Amino acid sequence: MHSPCVIKDDMDLIYPVFQAVDIIVMASPMYYWNFSGQLRTTFDRLFAVAEAGGDLLGATKESILIMAAAGEDFTEIDFYYNRLMQQLGWMDLGKILAGGVNNLGDIKGRIELEKAYLLGKNIV
Repeated sequence: MHSPCVIKDDMDLIYPVFQAVDIIVMASPMYYWNFSGQLRTTFDRLFAVAEAGGDLLGATKESILIMAAAGEDFTEIDFYYNRLMQQLGWMDLGKILAGGVNNLGDIKGRIELEKAYLLGKNIV
């Protein structure tokens, strides 16, 4: 895959893999009402590819968002994720947003774990 991105680095190894997959699972803690820096940087680097048009991104993707946070307000990330889906033309398969997860073990027994399991189990 030829990358239209002016930055030539190891991301060129990721583009072909990204192009081949059907489902993208975005799993991240929430930092300052957004993805982790690593995940956000990956999507920032896809900007040039997405804007180049054609089939550089491959077929339309499906996406899942899984996120944990100490806080309970996912308004900003929900907006950003929905806008990203719209911009990329991807289909959202679901979101698992677990707030109140601040310490080791806080997620134990939470309904979000069951929701994540069922979401994964139902992917066809």
